[in-house]
Amino acid sequence: MDWKEFISQIIDSLAWPLVVMFIVWQLKDKLGDLLPRLRKVKHKDTELEFAELVTELVSEAKSVENVVPASEAPNSKENFDFLVKLAEISPRSAVLESFRAVESAASIALTKAYPDLESNNARNPMQMFDLLRGKVLSDSQFKQLNDLRRLRNKAAHMEDFSLHGTPIEAYIDIALTIANGLASYEP
Repeated sequence: MDWKEFISQIIDSLAWPLVVMFIVWQLKDKLGDLLPRLRKVKHKDTELEFAELVTELVSEAKSVENVVPASEAPNSKENFDFLVKLAEISPRSAVLESFRAVESAASIALTKAYPDLESNNARNPMQMFDLLRGKVLSDSQFKQLNDLRRLRNKAAHMEDFSLHGTPIEAYIDIALTIANGLASYEP
């Protein structure tokens, strides 16, 4: 191989990547406007749909009145910080543990709301949430709980769940806020 062939192969292998980089650079402002409109993006089995659904949950959570986010509540700040640190190591575990806190608080609220109900009859989380709907949970909180459950299921069953940052922290915050509300329920 002489120097002409060598230069020809280098140019040949770099041509398309350079063209793509140039197009992306030229359209960077327009691409930034298009990114929020994406419904679903996959990269190595990580879906950005989770982040979008958490964003919707955050906007719904802001509409609920008289609720202190778990990240600001003094009694749950420690648990929130622990789950955020866990999310840095294993986002899936943080999501699962956050939802486990919701299920535990729902069980406590169910015991308070229905003292004569046998605890064995309400082991299924969906049954617990249905019993709490209307009596302990408003319709918007019930919807948030179902959305949290669906997101937890996505996190639990995706092969490679590795989201980091704001979506995971927002999920933890919303889950712990609902858990605090359920745990503080008094009939």
